[in-house]
This record gives sequence, C-alpha cells and structure tokens, in this order.
Amino acid sequence: MWDKQELEKREKLRILIVIIIGVAVLLIGRLAWMQLIQGPQYKKTAESNRIRNITQTAPRGTIYDRNGNILVANRPSFAVSIVPAEYDNAAEATPLLSSITGLTEDEINARLAKGQNKAYDPVRLKRDADAAMLAKIQERKQYLPGVVIEAMPVRQYVYQSLAAHVLGYLGSISDDEYERLKAKGYSPNDVVGQSGLEERWEPDLRGVDGAVQIEVNVQGEEVARLGEKTARPGSNLITTLDVNVQKAAEDALAAQVTRSRGSGEPARGGCAVVLDVATGGVLALASTPAFDPNAFAAGISNQAWQKLVTDSHNPLTNRAIQSEYPPGSVFKIVTASAALDTGQTNADEVFWDKGVYVYQGWSFYGWDTKGLGKLTLVDALAWSSDPVFYELGRRVGVDRLADYARTFGFGELSGIALSGEVAGIVPTIAWKQATYGEEWYAGETLIAAIGQGYYLATPLQQALLLMAVANRGPVYRPRLVDRVVGPDGQVKQTYSPELLRTVYLAPQHWAVLQQGLRQVVAAGTGAGVFKDFKPAIAGKSGSAETGRGTTHSWFACYAPAEQPRIAVAVLIDEGGEGSAAAAPVVRAILERYFSLYGS
Repeated sequence: MWDKQELEKREKLRILIVIIIGVAVLLIGRLAWMQLIQGPQYKKTAESNRIRNITQTAPRGTIYDRNGNILVANRPSFAVSIVPAEYDNAAEATPLLSSITGLTEDEINARLAKGQNKAYDPVRLKRDADAAMLAKIQERKQYLPGVVIEAMPVRQYVYQSLAAHVLGYLGSISDDEYERLKAKGYSPNDVVGQSGLEERWEPDLRGVDGAVQIEVNVQGEEVARLGEKTARPGSNLITTLDVNVQKAAEDALAAQVTRSRGSGEPARGGCAVVLDVATGGVLALASTPAFDPNAFAAGISNQAWQKLVTDSHNPLTNRAIQSEYPPGSVFKIVTASAALDTGQTNADEVFWDKGVYVYQGWSFYGWDTKGLGKLTLVDALAWSSDPVFYELGRRVGVDRLADYARTFGFGELSGIALSGEVAGIVPTIAWKQATYGEEWYAGETLIAAIGQGYYLATPLQQALLLMAVANRGPVYRPRLVDRVVGPDGQVKQTYSPELLRTVYLAPQHWAVLQQGLRQVVAAGTGAGVFKDFKPAIAGKSGSAETGRGTTHSWFACYAPAEQPRIAVAVLIDEGGEGSAAAAPVVRAILERYFSLYGS
C-alpha cells in the first residue's frame, strides 16, 4: 500500500500533467487560430509593411499662345515627403526635418495629420527641393525614418510674370477642395489651379496620376519594383494670346507707370486689353503690378504670401476685369449714341462750348474753361467737350442713358473665362434710392453723361464698347482659349466666336460716332501722341477724376480705322491725363501689333 506521502506526490504529478496538457492544448489552439483563421490578415499586414505604393504625379497640360509659343510647361524636380507608417522617430526627426526644410514643426505635424488616413502614401512636405536640401536629407537618412525623396514635375511659367493674371497659379489643395474633388481622384497632396486659366481649365489641364509598387527592406530602401501604372499627362491649351503683343503691353505699362510717378502722379498701376474685333479673341490682357506664378508652383512661403497680399498696389488683382473705375470721357460714346438714337440731336446741330455750362443756377465747367467755341457732335467727340455732353445728358435723362449703357454692356459681366470679373455700376433714379436712400439730383445726370459720378466700369467693358463701334453693332464674348488638345495631339474641344450682343443704331449714327473717334486721333485730344502713326486709328481719350485730387488715365481705340481688326483699352490707375499717360501705351501696343501682322 502506498503511504500517505506517496499518494500526495502522485496527486500533484497528475495535476501538473493536466496543467501541461491544458497549456499545450491552448497553445496549439491559438496557433491554429492564428495560422488558419487570422493567417491571411497577418500576411496582408506583413505585405503592407514591406510593399510601398508611390504615386507618380501626372504632368499638367502645356499652355501655348496663338502662335505655338510655350507659356506654361513643366520641369522635373524632387519633393521631400514622409511615409506616415514608417515615421517612427517623430520626436527627434521632426525638429531635424524642420531645420532642413524651413517648415515649422507645427506645419510638419499638420501635414502629417492630414495624410494619416493613408499610412503608406507619402505626405509631401517640400516641393521643388534644391540640391543642398536633398543632400542634407541623404546625409541624415538614418535619423529620418520614413522620409523619402520623390521625383515629380513642377509647373514652369516660362516668361515669369508675363500674363500672370491670365495664366493664374497653383496652390495646395484645401480641405474644402479635397472634400469636393476626392471622388475625382484627388489626394491631399495635390496642387490645383487657384486662379486664371489654371483654375478654369483645371479638369482639362490635370492629368491622371500613375503609381509604382515597390518592395522595401526594413530601412525603407527599395529592393524590387513590383508593378507600375504610367501617368497620363493633362491636355494642352492653345490660347488666343500673342506673347509678343502681351509683352509690348506689359513693358509699355510698366514704363508709363514709372513716368507718371516721376511727374508726381500716384500711378498705382495699370492695365491693357487687346481684342480681336472679329472673334472676341484676347490677344493681350495685361495688369501691372503683377506677380511671378513660379513662386506658387513649389509652394509659396507664408512670408512671401503676406508680402503679396499686403502690397498696397494689389499685384494679385487683375485690374482689367476685377477693378472698377469711372469710365470718364470714353463714356461719351454712349451718351452720343443715346442722343442720336432718341432724336435728341443730329450730325448737323451746332453747339456752343463756352467753357462752362449753367444749369438750375449751378455752373458745370469743361476741361477747357476758356471754351472750345462752335462744335458739331463730331467736333465735340474729337475735342471731348464737356459742356456739349452736359447738354446731351440733360436731354436724354439719366434712366434712358442707363438703358443705352446696358445695351453696350456696362453693368453686366462679359462672361470671360476668368474668375473674379466685376460688373461695374450703371446708376438710375431707382438705384440711388435703393442704394443710398436719396433722391436723384438733376445735376448728377450731367455728371453721368461724361462718365463720372456713380458710373463705374472695367477696362474690359471699355474695350468691348470700342468693339461695338468698330463692328457697327456686333460684340463678341472675350475668348481666351482657342482649343484643347489631348496629350496624343488630338483636338478635344474647339471654341468658336460667340456673339455676346448686338447694338442696333442707324447706319448714319454709327458713321457719326466713327467719324468723331477718327477725328480724336487726327486732330483732337489724341493727335499729339499719334502724330504720323500709320495706319489711321479711331479712339477716345478719358480723364476720370477720383475725388482725391488725382485722375485715372484712359485711352480706348480700334484699328485700322477703315477696316478694324483690333480694339484696345488702356487704363493708368491715378496716372494723370488720358492723352498724356494712357495714349502712349496704346501707341506702343499698336506699333508692336502692326509690326507683326501688317497694316
């Protein structure tokens, strides 16, 4: 018989064996669970840890001028990025990365947080990194786990600031833009058009990104390329712009602004619009001061951005369509049209300009206070007689004058394919009551008739006014893009001339207007600047008072006078008298145009 001590030992042994068997069963069961049930999931995780998908950014489409000159292209560059899942030393790596890239730690963390939803997709920190930055990254690679260098195209604006307001610029996609566009394949890393053609033709210019799948080792180094989907470039834009005319406009504007400042004028900037009167094609649309879109292509610094947005001369504003000015004496074309069409005057009536016009006890002076003497309507246009147009404004009335202004397109958007266009103001009796809660005074009609007071217009609207006169009625919508061409060279879309409106006047009334505008240049206020200029042109100068003791300078014209091909409008913002400041810019533009295309 077993003694009691021996029985206790055997009992303990049995318990131990049961425990060992139980543990073994649990281990085998757990192993089976992991291998058979969770095995595929673990395998997938393991594969993710060693396989990286890298996006290949598609090059954006190239933008050309009407003659095939490249305005916007792409150039190769490198970006510094982070793969979030591999960035496992953030406490030490982020300060180091900040010192190398110039980004603050908060900026790096914010971009990482934005890209955390795809742990293995690189989050771009710095586009267009220079050689020195790339070398520093490579030298400190062991301290920067998950930091990678990606090859990617960067937008290149070939002529720097030339046509910047038309071409536009790119910017990092915002949270709102990403939410709106992610269904179309956009990622938080993308850049998108923020203004100009880059914005309006974003769907065409943007290509389709490709991807490369690579295998990496534990250091994140590529060991094998497993697959690749080639990126497809975006479509190209063939614009209506002429780079030579555009450059002539911008150079002349910059030179005139300098001259005006030298003569004591504020000359805050200026703009020019050149239109093909037969198609609406925009040959040039210049605004100065401008900016270099290349600064945005690689990601503009906060300091550079603040300098642009706080500049009192507003370089980001496209003055040709986004700024409103009193139209000045160029508007006398509208007043003359209204007076002729409503029978308030005719080509034979003779007016007497005494230098002052007295109405209801108030004296309204002309620019020549000595008086210009006896004038027909043609003479009044040629010499820009204020007293004559005060009288015509009185006869027509403010509301009827407004009707004709709207007929010519004032107070309305042209529909040009650029964001931010403003409509200007066409005042009426009801408009003033609704806007200011005040009645309309009779003297304000006289001021309106010479393009002052409440009237506001854009330089583009002034150019369209001259197009109407040149064409004797038809006005075409301003057009910036002629066609869209796919990366394979096939035309995807062609944009034909689009009739915007037709202004109906009797042939004899168009003849009076055209004769008057011809005389402006032949013998009137524009004769000095255009002396000996060939071919003959027809135009109107304007000097619009600002109420600050300064004057906006206008000159608008079409040419040649007999067989019009282009319409031009130039404004020098607080630049002085129209014939002295804006007219020389127009002459420089016309000289360049006719040297290229003949007279």
